Amino acid sequence: MQWSEYTTAERLKALRNGMTQEQLAEAAEVSVGVVRKLERGGTASLPSLLSIASALGTDIAVLFGQQAPRRSMDRDERAALRSLSGATHDAALGIPAEAEPGTVDELRAVLQDADAAYWAGRYTELGVLLGALLPEARARYDASNTDEKAAAAGVLADVFQTAAMAANVWGSRDLAYAALTYGRQIAVQAGDDLRDAHLAATTAWVNLRDGRTAQGFSLAATQADRIEPKMSEHDPDRLAVYGQLVTNAAVAASRGGSSAETAREYLSQAHAVGARLGSEHARGGHAQPYGPLYAATQAMSIAVALGDIPGALRLMDTVKLDDTVPLATRARYGLDMALTHVECRRWDQAADTLEAVCGMAPGWVQHQMLPGVIISRLAGVSVGRLRGLAHAAGVPLGVR
Repeated sequence: MQWSEYTTAERLKALRNGMTQEQLAEAAEVSVGVVRKLERGGTASLPSLLSIASALGTDIAVLFGQQAPRRSMDRDERAALRSLSGATHDAALGIPAEAEPGTVDELRAVLQDADAAYWAGRYTELGVLLGALLPEARARYDASNTDEKAAAAGVLADVFQTAAMAANVWGSRDLAYAALTYGRQIAVQAGDDLRDAHLAATTAWVNLRDGRTAQGFSLAATQADRIEPKMSEHDPDRLAVYGQLVTNAAVAASRGGSSAETAREYLSQAHAVGARLGSEHARGGHAQPYGPLYAATQAMSIAVALGDIPGALRLMDTVKLDDTVPLATRARYGLDMALTHVECRRWDQAADTLEAVCGMAPGWVQHQMLPGVIISRLAGVSVGRLRGLAHAAGVPLGVR
């Protein structure tokens, strides 16, 4: 059955996913009677439904069956997302932090811890870190003198960027867009064009996850044109951001944002930038490292999107990732490999690859859509193994 074929009562029970009715009612600030009534097939007011959807870490379109769930969130992650939302908006408004803020260097070190938690899929830890870091970074920015202002602005903008990346994984697109807008405003005020472009690259990626491929392509392509480095320029930070932008433009084009030919043109630029860098490099040591290996992982994603299975198979044979590529990026590459095996009817290899991804990145994989697609197409795998894979991947009831 498809998600839309279940009743609202059945969808609500599935979305609770371990939460009791009492816990959901408390989190949503509604009476337990409202939850029980809904699960018996009754109705509730729109404000109550919105509160329940928010407490479940989803939106009302999912609850009503108009959109399938895009993630699996436990209770701690739902609480972390609510905390992150409040901290993001409070930091944008400049609401004072309760604690004395750390120095710019101290805050940068905490941000590196948050980035590490993001890439490792430790999302509850990430939410806690960002919930404390956002108000402190804003307080440090507000208290900074002229000499320190640019550095404080950089930290604050980067924290907003990581907050957006976290919100994106959790499927909270509106929060992701808001955090990126706040970060870009800070970067523009500081006159930091490169950081602004980097935030735009992340915005384009959120567009992709949001199904807005034309907007993602346009944004990435425009920003790439704006910051394109000269042939004689070898600043690794600028090259990394530019590479991210042309890669995002290529991915967006391959998924319907433009033509297949345009996707290949931008991918060619992406490979050239990766070759100029020679190794993986993250602008300011922050966010997605860019280099020849990352370009190769996205080439795989583009080949799959364009139906170029021979190209995908060639990449599988030649691309070998190492620890310079973040865990989440390696895991995504694994999902593209699994999908390629499915296209070739290599059922066991596809299942083995998906199982390996679930083992290497258990927190990350439960927030991805692709495992559900792969599982739904594993025609040559036993029902028992499919159930195990679905549980490990956090595939919600009704995807298969």
